[in-house]
Amino acid sequence: MGVSELSRRIALPKSTVHRLLEPLVARDLVVQDPATGRYRLGPGVFRLGSAFAKSLDVRQAALPAMHELARRTGETVNLNIRQGAYRVCVEKVDSVQDVRHFVELGRPLPLFAGASGKVLLAYADTDVLAAVLRGLRPLTGRTVTDPDRLQAQLARIRRQGYAVSWNERVEGAAAVSAPVRDAAGTVVAGLTVSGPTYRFSATRIRELVPMVVEAAAEVSSRLGYSPGGTNAGARPMHGAPGSTVRSAAGQRVRGAAAEGTRGRR
Repeated sequence: MGVSELSRRIALPKSTVHRLLEPLVARDLVVQDPATGRYRLGPGVFRLGSAFAKSLDVRQAALPAMHELARRTGETVNLNIRQGAYRVCVEKVDSVQDVRHFVELGRPLPLFAGASGKVLLAYADTDVLAAVLRGLRPLTGRTVTDPDRLQAQLARIRRQGYAVSWNERVEGAAAVSAPVRDAAGTVVAGLTVSGPTYRFSATRIRELVPMVVEAAAEVSSRLGYSPGGTNAGARPMHGAPGSTVRSAAGQRVRGAAAEGTRGRR
């Protein structure tokens, strides 16, 4: 379909149609035929549809644990999946508190800032990581923009099995996130508890980490993941049955909580 036809169908000027098409082309959602100049759906639509279909199973598996986690913590619980170099929230359970963290469903957000993104980036392919590292930029005063430092943080997330953030993507917001694995041991989502920073003290983060990790392990189990089963060759999640989250929490969480809240004013 050409720009002129699109302009007539949606009753917008051609200049506006061009501006609307640019980000769609950049993300492969539409492609332009170089010979005719006409546009058609691109491969990004297929990837988006495939990711959405996959997310349905994850959402169904996650919702019971999300509701229970929201009840236990009193904070917003959200489920994120990776789409290319971005993360997208596909399900959430809002906090009942008057002051709470707002999470927008379906909005692409960067992987390099915030616990929700980093827990997915930590297990992403090297080509995804390389693309993300090329696009580092400050979103707040605490966003990590040094590639070496970010990669060191990602390595730590893989070792400990969770991520903590404090004022990284949005000022005034903090989060704890843990990976969700499918039956093959692949990280397919991240389960996150988020809220205002004034409620996420170092002490509170130490309390939240084991709850989030255990909830993520429950969702992973519903998806068929078993650290001691046929997929035992995949890296096990801390907090899954047979792992060491409870004994490790007293050691690792202190460091993560301290790092997350370092620089408080």
